[in-house]
Amino acid sequence: MTVVLLDPARPDLIPIRARAWLTGSVKVTEDVPAALLWEFDRVEPVFDEVLGETPVDSVLVSTDADHPLVRARAARGEQVIATQKVSGMALLDSVALMDTLRRDGPWESTQTHHSLRRYLLEEVYELLDAIEAGDQLELKEELGDLLLQVLFHARIAADDPDAPFDIDDVARSFTSKVMGRTPGVLSGAHSDLETQIREWEERKAAEKKRGSVLDGVATTQPSLALLQKIFERLTAASYPVDTIPAETWTVTVAPSDDSVEAQTRDKALALMASVRDAEARAKELGIELDSRAAWESVLPD
Repeated sequence: MTVVLLDPARPDLIPIRARAWLTGSVKVTEDVPAALLWEFDRVEPVFDEVLGETPVDSVLVSTDADHPLVRARAARGEQVIATQKVSGMALLDSVALMDTLRRDGPWESTQTHHSLRRYLLEEVYELLDAIEAGDQLELKEELGDLLLQVLFHARIAADDPDAPFDIDDVARSFTSKVMGRTPGVLSGAHSDLETQIREWEERKAAEKKRGSVLDGVATTQPSLALLQKIFERLTAASYPVDTIPAETWTVTVAPSDDSVEAQTRDKALALMASVRDAEARAKELGIELDSRAAWESVLPD
């Protein structure tokens, strides 16, 4: 007759098409939660059902697609009405687990955003290694470790007495930002890469309303990445990058010398300071820094 296959993660979600088949007696496999049995008019035992001898007028409810009785009925040609899988449902278990650990775990309950910083950095590097290795299983594991960091930080933030937020707020932040920056793609107005990038950057600039072309650049990132990001920002802003002294973007490694990382970071921060000084002079003079000539007019000789 009919098999109603429920989602084991959310067995309380009944497919609309199945409602008509659940008004009378039903048989349930042992995996169906006991609390759900009260929702049916009448539940019949399944242990008296022999494979291959199932009554043709009975309805079977299960959450296990591999259950022998489910497979036998499907093989006999009975219709199978299954709950549609919704991507992301497994994340609910992850959120609940993190909540329990934060509340009851002796280690998790004492952590802060600051104490987790080194773990977050380690997980990012391990994820990059997995990407380079091209190992899908390792990649899945490392993505899970990075997800742990996101869940952990969001759960810690939920305990903040002054400005709390939780994982739902994080998800809404992501959705709001991406939807706001990709309206053309989401509406089907275009599917052009250059248009999408331009649309993203324009809307990002409008959101941020930055006072400097360098606002938002993370100075705690590795120094070479920092220097590259500065050059990308300056190039996009028509800054005359060819006038930047070569020693600023040249790295020289020598034995018994100071840390190359520290030297490069000092150079990057000095360059950022000089750019901000130029922006300050432009503001005083009422100059719009939208061209190479405009930048050159406020840069020191």
